[in-house]
Amino acid sequence: MISSMYTNAGLISMPYPIAVFGYALLEETRPRKEFWGWIRNYTIALLFLKFLANLSILEPLFNSDSF
Repeated sequence: MISSMYTNAGLISMPYPIAVFGYALLEETRPRKEFWGWIRNYTIALLFLKFLANLSILEPLFNSDSF
């Protein structure tokens, strides 16, 4: 999570260090299952959105030369 923020710094990857330093390290024992489920679902959604953005079918929507 920390390396993700270091290599891909941006607003989308900000929840990772906030989750690690703001919640996971402050827990008395270990983070609950819900925390890991939230992180897993966020990561899956992020990967899916990045995959969709890289599809060649959607390229004309993001290409500024098409206007």
